[in-house]
Amino acid sequence: METTRVFAAETEAELWRQVAADMAREPDLLEYTAQLNLGGYQLLLDIDIDLGGGFEGGYEFTTLTAAVPDNVALRFVLHEQDLLHELGKLLGMEDVELGVQDIDDAFIIRTNDPAALQTLFAYPDIHDTLLKYHECRLSLGPATSSDDAAAPLQLTFSKDAGVVEPEQLQEIGHMLFYLLRQIAPLPTAAPSL
Repeated sequence: METTRVFAAETEAELWRQVAADMAREPDLLEYTAQLNLGGYQLLLDIDIDLGGGFEGGYEFTTLTAAVPDNVALRFVLHEQDLLHELGKLLGMEDVELGVQDIDDAFIIRTNDPAALQTLFAYPDIHDTLLKYHECRLSLGPATSSDDAAAPLQLTFSKDAGVVEPEQLQEIGHMLFYLLRQIAPLPTAAPSL
């Protein structure tokens, strides 16, 4: 069982310096789990790489997950548009067009609020990061795959690859922290008298 490392910082740059330094100390990054705390938000980073062996194939995945308050109304799922999903669209699978051509071309998109999603993805850093890591799944919805209305909400980025370069993780993390600040802004503290 991999231990969860905990990092906290006031800025994204400092947070990712801590993570990069820790990752550099690891001889191999086959399993890596870290809790990333930044300005009241928390991401859980999980990297799992199994090289397989013998007749067994291996697997790789990277996931970043954040809890989202239940009062957030927006829901969405984006995943890579590939031949199988193109066939699904031809057979009637729902796909929302956001009017952002390269995002619409790269992803199958489902959402309950296309206008809100279009606004979120208009931010250049988000747009560019989504396209750079288009072989991913990005979702905001229940933590479980069931239709349980009481399941807590999560913002999740997952990729079927071991992303072990701190610079790449920082780009993905920046996207998620930005999305969190937009969809679930923290209450501002009342000025002290």
